[in-house]
Amino acid sequence: MIDQEIIESRFDIIEENMKYLQKVQKVEYFSFAENFEKIQAVKHSLQECIEACIDVANHLISALILQRADTYTEMFLILSQNEIISHELAKKLAEMAKFRNLLVHRYADIDTKRLYNILQRELTDIQAFMREISRYLDNKT
Repeated sequence: MIDQEIIESRFDIIEENMKYLQKVQKVEYFSFAENFEKIQAVKHSLQECIEACIDVANHLISALILQRADTYTEMFLILSQNEIISHELAKKLAEMAKFRNLLVHRYADIDTKRLYNILQRELTDIQAFMREISRYLDNKT
């Protein structure tokens, strides 16, 4: 059974972090690149957003008794295969899950330009995830 409180609490985390990320989107690249605190805060906020999306995906997979995912990236693809989110969005979120692994495990230094590009271009994917999940849940009830 889907626990709406779990979904809503993760959406709250996303929305809280999005407010900060959207403020920083307005900062010019060179100003951003020279500000260590801003870079670190963006990394953390992105990580929290991505992890909240992963939590939602994991909860839905478990509650709906879908195919088991071996990786975070697979979770979004499973949601797509079950027509919960679009395939295009699933591919984008799978890439975000890979980026989250870089943030958490520091496999490589995160390029500031790449981080800034994600900030400028990919926040809409997280918002789209929330919309598509909400639409799915609305149609289920």
